[in-house]
Parts: sequence; C-alpha cells; structure tokens
Amino acid sequence: MADTKWTNEQLQAIETRRCNLLVAAAAGSGKTAVLVERIIRIITNEENPVDIDKLLVVTFTSAAASEMRERIASAISKSLEKSPNSKNLQRQLTLLSRANITTMHSFCLDVIKNYFYTIDLDPSFRIGDETEAILMKNEIIEELFEEYYEEDNEDFKKLIEAYISSKDDEKLKEMILSLYRFSMSGPWPQQWLKEKAEDFNISTLEEFDKSEWVKVLRDNLRVELNGFLNMYKRAIEIINDTSGLEPYLDAFYSDYNYLENAYESLNGGLNDIYIALNSISFIKLKTVKKNQVSDENAQNAVKNIRDSVKKKVKGLIESTFECTPQEALDGIIGVYPFMKTLASITLEFLRRFDEKKREKNVLDFNDLEHLCLKILIDKDENNNIIPSKVAEHFREFFDEVLVDEYQDSNSVQETIIDLVSRRSLKEANVFMVGDVKQSIYRFRQAKPELFLDKYNKYSLKEGKSNRKIQ
Repeated sequence: MADTKWTNEQLQAIETRRCNLLVAAAAGSGKTAVLVERIIRIITNEENPVDIDKLLVVTFTSAAASEMRERIASAISKSLEKSPNSKNLQRQLTLLSRANITTMHSFCLDVIKNYFYTIDLDPSFRIGDETEAILMKNEIIEELFEEYYEEDNEDFKKLIEAYISSKDDEKLKEMILSLYRFSMSGPWPQQWLKEKAEDFNISTLEEFDKSEWVKVLRDNLRVELNGFLNMYKRAIEIINDTSGLEPYLDAFYSDYNYLENAYESLNGGLNDIYIALNSISFIKLKTVKKNQVSDENAQNAVKNIRDSVKKKVKGLIESTFECTPQEALDGIIGVYPFMKTLASITLEFLRRFDEKKREKNVLDFNDLEHLCLKILIDKDENNNIIPSKVAEHFREFFDEVLVDEYQDSNSVQETIIDLVSRRSLKEANVFMVGDVKQSIYRFRQAKPELFLDKYNKYSLKEGKSNRKIQ
C-alpha cells in the first residue's frame, strides 16, 4: 500500500493525528483503504510506534472485520519483505491475532465476558438465536394482553377502543413490539419511553411552542422559506437587468415581502407562523409588451421562478397546517393518555422480557450493547452518569478508536464509543469514515443523523480537536 498514489485529502486522513476526525467520502473512493493505511502508518511509525492491539477498530460486519484483518496482515508482510529484520513489524504481526478489529457486538461480548462480575451476571450465559427471541416476545405479549383483558384495565380498554377498529388486537401488539425495538437502539430505553410519553403532556400553546415538534417545524420552514427568498432575489436581479420587465417588480416585491414576513414569523409562536403563512398572497402580474422585452428567455425564467414558488408555498401550507395550532394542541391533549398507557405497556413488556431472558440465562443482541454499557458506566454522588473504572481503563489503553461505516451507528453504539474513547476529552482520538448516502440499516435503528451531526460540527481549521475531511 506504500506504493499507492494518495490524493491530498486521503493523505490528510491518513496522517492527521490527535484529534477527532470524520472522513466523509462516497462509495468506491477508497475509505477502507485509507483506514487500513492509517493503521499501518500508526503501527510502523519509526519514532512512536503503537502496538496494533492498542487500536480499537470497529466495523459493521464480521466479514468486513475479517477482510480488514487480512489486508493489515498482508500490508505488514509486504513491509517485512522490505525490512526482514524489523523487530517492530515482527511484533505487530504477532499481535495481530489478538488485535481489536471487530464488530460492535463482538466487542461488547468481549467486555461482558471479561467484566460480567461488575453487573452480577451469570458467566455461563448463552446467546439466543432470533427464533428463540421471537417466540419469547410473542409469549410475553400474549400473556400481558390476557392479563390486561382479565383485569378490565380502564386505560387499556380506552387504548384498545382508540386504536383497534375490530376485535383483532394484532396491530396494537405490533405497535408495542416496534416501540420496544426502537427504544432499544438508544442507551436508556426506559427513560426514553417515559420521556416520549411525557412530550405529549402539554396543555397550552406556549408549551406547544417550546416542544421539539415545533422546533423541527421551524427548522424545516426556515430552510424552505430561505430558499424561496433566494429564488426571488435572483428573479428580481433578472428583472432589473432586463429592459421591458419593470412592470413585474410590483408583484415580485409584494411577494417577497409576504415571504420575508413568513420567515420572520419563525421567531414567534406557532400561531404567528400559521397566520403569516396563510397570509401569503400572490398578486397578479402586470402585463408587459412583448416587443418591449429585450430578453424573452429572462422573462420566462422569472415567470417560472414565481410559478414554482407559488406551487411550493401552497404545498408547504397544506402539509404544515392541516388544522389550526389550537386544533393540533387539542389533538395532543387528547392523545396524551393513550401515549402514557402505550409507554407503560411497553415498559412492562421490556421488564418481563428481561426477566424471562435472565431465567433462561440467555442474551440477545440488544443485551450485548446494553449490558456492555452497564459495565462502562457508574454514578457519582449526585447520581450523574460517569465512566466506570472499566471505561477509564479502555480510555487509557486504546491509543485510537477507528470506526468504519460510521453512518450505520445507532445511539447506544455511539455512547459506547464515547465511553471507551477520549472523543469528548482534550486528547481526542476517534477516527470515523463513512458516507451518509450509504446508510442502509434504518431497520436496525441506525441513525445517520449522528453522522450528519459530526459532519456539521467538525471543521478543517488547524488547531481544532474535531476535524472532517471530504
């Protein structure tokens, strides 16, 4: 690999040290080759070589981990051919068999096997297969629903009446199972379920304005309206540069003022936004004499811009406000009891499923991540979560943590990486590669938003502990 001709950007990714580094690159651009070359240069550095077992390399599949191990072995062997007496290269080849080149689940399993005693786990556990897990889940949810029916639980009855149109409750069961699966992709599923139910516990428009939903709505509208304003700025420039189109200015300035008012309303409450958007009015264009227009293409361009914005504004209003803010609030108030009951049932399902697995001394893939996380965290005197002694050991031991296919990470995996690395500390040491466009594991609760968050946060400016390379 030493003979490979690297681009400047690839060399930056290979050689930059002592910072968090995100490499965003498209398919076929050599991301994995860069990652492997980075590892090779780290372990063969003449001035300060790092043993390969002091690197944690996380891949998404076992096949990818095996391939990476083979590529590193091949690269070390080629280097040895050139320097057969190199003690360091011989040492790295020997250490390669115990190097931490692994999937996240395999890493978590190793942590659990080595530190099971810190969480009072029976070390004779086994990993259950998917079929066994499905059977257990189905058995538990059937028992759970039977009990709720027998108890004549009022909250449960209301939930059934609200979400079941016939006597078939399978859709509600699947809803609970889906909610369970989604919650397990985060580090604290019980807390998440309770918090998400409480998000619906609002009673005034002022509280609604502060909700996450309205925040997301504002962000989306800000992007859309800013785009419309820029389109209109361009159209007005064209009108001013094209003789004969001056009669269009009144309409375009009027439209622009309405759009600008809608944009400024985003600083206010939902009612302000609702009024401003629904107040947008496009007045009729004045007629221009064809023989007086110096550029017919320019005329068509500005008319197309206006028609496009009119259509998009109409669609934006229809998709954003199917009802008034007060009607939306009334709907949220009405649905809160159902969300609370749904979360409560899911929490009980989660508890019973954990209990059943402990009885059988079985772990599933979710357990690997969550039990690993349990080992890696502790609490201080104020009950705040802090890294455990095990996590501190990993932080000191791993010189660098390298994550391949970072776009397919989920929140619990992200938390584990934070705990075993120094990403949040001054001596940052996480290297990530990926392409958000290739995120294909949504069904496994992968969160490409994590990639985008790091992409937006990191910069190429020298002296920063966080960097990105494209």
